[in-house]
Amino acid sequence: MRYFSSQALVVLVASLIVSSVVMAQEEEEWIREITSAAVLNIGTENATEYYFPLDQVYEKRLAYITAENRKTKEALEVTKDEFLYDPEFQFYKIQLSTPLAPGEKVQITVKATFTGLARPYPLQAAQDERQQFLYFGNPFALTAYPAVKQKTTVITPNSKLEVLASPEESKLVISNNQITLGPYNDVDGFEHGMFEVQYELPMTVPHVNSLRRDIEVSHWGNNLAVEEHYNFVNKGAELKGFFSRVDFQRNPMGIHNGNGIMSLQTTIPKLAREIYYRDEIGNISTSALAHQPDHVIFTMVPRFPILGGWKTTWYMGYNVLLDGYLRRTPNTDKYILKVPVFVPMKETSYDDIEIRVVLPEGAKNAYIHIPYDVDSVEHSTTKTYMDSAGRYTITIKARNLIEEHEQDMLIEYEFSDTAYLTKPLAAAIMLMIIFTTSMVFSRLNFKIGGSILKK
Repeated sequence: MRYFSSQALVVLVASLIVSSVVMAQEEEEWIREITSAAVLNIGTENATEYYFPLDQVYEKRLAYITAENRKTKEALEVTKDEFLYDPEFQFYKIQLSTPLAPGEKVQITVKATFTGLARPYPLQAAQDERQQFLYFGNPFALTAYPAVKQKTTVITPNSKLEVLASPEESKLVISNNQITLGPYNDVDGFEHGMFEVQYELPMTVPHVNSLRRDIEVSHWGNNLAVEEHYNFVNKGAELKGFFSRVDFQRNPMGIHNGNGIMSLQTTIPKLAREIYYRDEIGNISTSALAHQPDHVIFTMVPRFPILGGWKTTWYMGYNVLLDGYLRRTPNTDKYILKVPVFVPMKETSYDDIEIRVVLPEGAKNAYIHIPYDVDSVEHSTTKTYMDSAGRYTITIKARNLIEEHEQDMLIEYEFSDTAYLTKPLAAAIMLMIIFTTSMVFSRLNFKIGGSILKK
């Protein structure tokens, strides 16, 4: 039995809801787990922490996790515990808002989002065939403490489902698209079992393998330039056989019965200008802009539907006034830049993201704040045209991001008034060198036998 910092807790009631977000948001391959626990302190000391375990396999696919007091809806701090090692589980420490006195109880709700836990089954589907997906998981609500009572609910996108495996002792009840397992009584901590369900998924599964997002700041031009490079794939069931253009034109709606992606959408700032889009091999796709009250919707329609397993690449960019993103601290040389980490496409998961923020030449002592953990943050120098020493560059790398990660990051840096002169001085020196060189060469005599200088 594992022991957690002298806290004696017991779970009175734990309810695990495993809900595929495909149902809730129409198009996704994410899995959301909502665990609601009524926790009782049976010890003799105040409890200040609650430990939430995840299987190591699940931990690798965890995209986002939050916790709250179920009664007051107050958000609770969640941190990965790096010191409590276990080869089977990764523990997350949830800080209670107020110490839990002996004999008192609190209701905690933990929401975790995973990617890649559901997979196509069978792996292939015909052009107009509805794809099937398979979800496998733990039929018990995984807790680090004994549970007096548990119940698990699994919600699929529709009622076309089949349970392939479940514990023998489970009281399995299927109602429409909802599967209920349990209730289970007196469940030990870290209880495990096997549960598998196959269900129909008549939606697309968009996924970005890699995204490179370049953000360039210019104080002189009062400009923020953004460019994004996408490597995109449809992670649905792979196409069985070959794509038929004749069948597609004869019955274009048949693609919607399968998993073909007909178009992709993203949003850009309302005041963006000089918007551009390019396929990696030229403009073979159609793009359009739709202006909304507070943003612009960018739509890309590829030349072919993107069927299961198919990939495509493109890049897009725009410019926007820097005033809306940059603030100067009064009476100092400090500036604060506030920009989104990235702007995800709707219902799309992202594997690898690299964000490069290039500050103006002369910027120094940069500090970045990101509202969630990332893989790495690197500080370097980038040289562009008319640069002398180079421009301060911050490179952020992150993995397994989803829509919840659409949050702002803050970059604080110093940029003195004299630094404004760096660019014009560099330009003046370069022009001086060009004119001096031109004057010298214009006075040279390159004729054979003549004086080296012109008279």
